[in-house]
Amino acid sequence: MKDVGDLVDRFVTTGAEKQEAKALLLELQHKQEMEALKLSLETEQEFNQRIKDLEGTASDLSQSGWMGKVVLFLRGAQRPVWGYFVAFMDYMVFAGRWSLNANERLESAFWIINFLVLGFLFGERAVKNVGPLVSKMMKK
Repeated sequence: MKDVGDLVDRFVTTGAEKQEAKALLLELQHKQEMEALKLSLETEQEFNQRIKDLEGTASDLSQSGWMGKVVLFLRGAQRPVWGYFVAFMDYMVFAGRWSLNANERLESAFWIINFLVLGFLFGERAVKNVGPLVSKMMKK
């Protein structure tokens, strides 16, 4: 906006013309920004529609009878089932009821499962934040 005002100040001499030119240029700038946002939104909507066309939606599954409803349930139950499974597994390991020290492959599988589920449930950022702490623990 400052650039528009400076440009008008340099080339227009009277105060009324300056105000009119600034208003016109600001309106044009606003129209360009709105057009860019509109194009961005349209592109995103086209992308989402392509995904729907290729992969289908949840409503497509519900139209598939009882099998579609089972798939919808399993899809929705995936996060809590994996989350509770890993919480139980972590409790058993950290409480000392399950020992991973005897088998190096089992210990690495334990950490891989934890990271996969942590990343799935809480996102990549959570894994990045916890990663250095776990690598320190693994070295000890």
